[in-house]
Amino acid sequence: MASGAPDSSSTTLPNSEKPQANDPSKSGYDPSAKWSNYWNLLTGRMSTSGVEEFREDEAKRTEVRDCNNCDEWRDWCFKYSPTVIFLKKNIESLNGDLNATNVRCRRCPARRDEEGKIHRQGGGFSPDSGILICANEMRDRKHLEDTLAHEMVHAWDHLRWKVDWADLRHAACTEIRASSLSGESTPKLRKEEGGFIGHGSTLL
Repeated sequence: MASGAPDSSSTTLPNSEKPQANDPSKSGYDPSAKWSNYWNLLTGRMSTSGVEEFREDEAKRTEVRDCNNCDEWRDWCFKYSPTVIFLKKNIESLNGDLNATNVRCRRCPARRDEEGKIHRQGGGFSPDSGILICANEMRDRKHLEDTLAHEMVHAWDHLRWKVDWADLRHAACTEIRASSLSGESTPKLRKEEGGFIGHGSTLL
C-alpha cells in the first residue's frame, strides 16, 4: 500500500514512553462514572490524558451512530454537493470511480507518536483502497463534505499526475492543493480549467 494510505492505528512506543494506565484520581476521568466525567470535563478538572481517554471511550460508545450519520452525509454529498459532484466527474474523466463502496466511514482511534503526542485525522486516501472518512471526527455534514472533497483532490492528483507518495515533495504538493481546492466554492472551481487543473501544473 502506498504511503498515502490512511493510518488509523496506534503506534507502539518504547516502554519508557508508553502512557501509564489511567488513574481517575489524577486524570479526572473515571469510566464507571458518566456524569462526574462530564462535570470534570466542563469545569476543567480533567487532565489532558483524561480528556483523551474520555474521547476514545466516547467514540467507541457512539461508533454505530457516528458511522450511520457519516454514511448518510456521504451519500447526500455524492447526490447534492456541487463540489463533490464536480470532483467526482473529473475523477471519472480519468477512468477513476469513487462511490459508497470505496469511500468508507469508520471509527479512527487516535494515534500517539514517538514523543507521546496525540494525533487525530479526519480522513485519508489510499491508491489501493479508496477514501477513509473518520466518522468519530465528523462534526456535521459540512465538515464531512470538506473532508471528502479534500481526499478526492488527492485521488484526482494520483490519477492525473501519477503521484509518488514516497516523495515528500509530491506529498506536500498534493496536500497544499487539497487544502486549497477543497475549500473553494464550485463556481471558483468551474471558472476555468486552470481553477482546478492549473494548480497541478508544477506538481511534478
